[in-house]
Amino acid sequence: MKTAIKTFSPAVVAMLLIMPNTSQASTFDVTAGSQLMVKTSVADVNGVREIESGNWEQGIRKSKAALARNSAISLRKPLLDNLCAANLAISNMEQANQYCNDAVNTGKASVISYNNRAVMHYVMGNFEASLEDLDKASSHGRFQSMVAGNLKIVKQQNTLSKNDDLMMVQYSSLLATTTR
Repeated sequence: MKTAIKTFSPAVVAMLLIMPNTSQASTFDVTAGSQLMVKTSVADVNGVREIESGNWEQGIRKSKAALARNSAISLRKPLLDNLCAANLAISNMEQANQYCNDAVNTGKASVISYNNRAVMHYVMGNFEASLEDLDKASSHGRFQSMVAGNLKIVKQQNTLSKNDDLMMVQYSSLLATTTR
């Protein structure tokens, strides 16, 4: 999938524009123009302002340096959320995967942690894991309009994906029947 990011001023929330990268994308594909939202932490920690303003590399560098200096979970968690969002923004999926999972696994996972990891799962094509994380995010009570919007997009794409799989099975069966 192709990922593009659009930031807003004040840039607290980033919108990911997800475009399927397959030739099988249908003309009815809801992701072509759908916008998933990721969010930086609400804490004012090193690097967050740079990330929110779209200065990804500087924000990542500052956040990583702060992360290396802090061992307390309460100080690490917002940095991990921000590193997750920033790495998603620059399509560094390996690092996004690491930081998104670390943010959730701190034991202090928040709606932001689950939501951002859900977007990461979505971008990687794992719709079921994305839905699970969005369900967890929806139980936290904050930022529910963001979570609800993301949940709608992921549910639609998951349904389309299952329908595409069904169509491929039916098409394969038709080919098998006609070539006998």
